[in-house]
Amino acid sequence: MAASGDLFATVETVARHGPDLSVTANLSVTVNDIDLAISTVEDRIRIQVPSVWAGFRLLRSERNRLSRLSRVLSAADLTAEVRVGSAVIAIAGADAVPGRLSDRLAVGPLEVRLRALVLAILRLR
Repeated sequence: MAASGDLFATVETVARHGPDLSVTANLSVTVNDIDLAISTVEDRIRIQVPSVWAGFRLLRSERNRLSRLSRVLSAADLTAEVRVGSAVIAIAGADAVPGRLSDRLAVGPLEVRLRALVLAILRLR
């Protein structure tokens, strides 16, 4: 299967027509001057964001990609957690259950966890 220059399209194609995907990662990535640590634990992709404010900046800059990212993760039966410290502030992909807060923030299929978000803002988690 030939790969394209579009990462999302490639992963989506493999997820739909290839064998089950298994993801193992431990890397550092910078997106719009925000340093992210990406790792996997069991069947979850963890995206560690340095602060809630950095998470909001990332959300604002990547808002147009959220639906596609969630669709690709769901097609591959994968779930990504966005974390600040130990607080899981958002979920994307197969296990995401978007609610009213997701609707109000207009983040589409991203599940935003209000309690964890508040605790992360207060630095209690």
